[in-house]
Amino acid sequence: MLRTASLIALGIAISVAGSDARAVTQSGAVSQPKDTKVETRKSKADERRYRRGFNQGVTRTDQLNSAQLQGIRKRMIGHRKVSYRELQLLADRGDGLAALYVAKRLSTNPAHNADTIHYYTIACTTGRAGAVAPLARQLKSASDGVSKVRLDQAEATLRQHAARRNPVAIDALVKFYASGEPFGTKPQEAERLRREAAKGGDSKVALDLAIAMISEGLLDDDEKSEARRYLAIAEKSPELSVKTVAAAVLRQLDAAPVNPIEVSQ
Repeated sequence: MLRTASLIALGIAISVAGSDARAVTQSGAVSQPKDTKVETRKSKADERRYRRGFNQGVTRTDQLNSAQLQGIRKRMIGHRKVSYRELQLLADRGDGLAALYVAKRLSTNPAHNADTIHYYTIACTTGRAGAVAPLARQLKSASDGVSKVRLDQAEATLRQHAARRNPVAIDALVKFYASGEPFGTKPQEAERLRREAAKGGDSKVALDLAIAMISEGLLDDDEKSEARRYLAIAEKSPELSVKTVAAAVLRQLDAAPVNPIEVSQ
């Protein structure tokens, strides 16, 4: 009964929040468009900081030990013609940029899913954040032909990026661990990643966690405080809808007592 009351109250709060968001937008008091994504381009310095700790592989032409490979790389970074086989030679020696190019070419043919995953994994392993999303997409449709070794490598590199609070890597791992594909079911690890993402400032994850906690029923003041912290993070979201829902649920939470869950024996 107590859980039902909590759910009803939460539903009212979210409904009110939705009305508030529409009203604010229609009144013109807030000029930002609803649910507009805030995109920021990383600077070169940000990229270098992000890639620290990764095995960055080949990043300079003079790291290659043959004139042939050096010539291929010079043509590649100079945006001149390079064959697929030449790119593959560089990628197999740990050049993340070449691996990214190879993976993009392979990704056009679903029959090459296993090799596409392999080369996107190489690119990710060198710290290239831009390879995380396409790797995750390929893993969603991973075929039976993908070996356990390659899956383990892909999981390991996604975890590396998740440790740097990469939201794409975190979201992918949470979904993979919840569904059980392709890395096996790991609900505790999925929950840990979600909480870390929320504490790291992911406003949408923070709002989802707070709502999930309240829906299940808050056992004590500590849980109520934790839910309040997540809502406070969500309130700072650049997205009006997330911010407004968080504020409404927070008001509801502050007004409500702790709702322990009744467990029948």
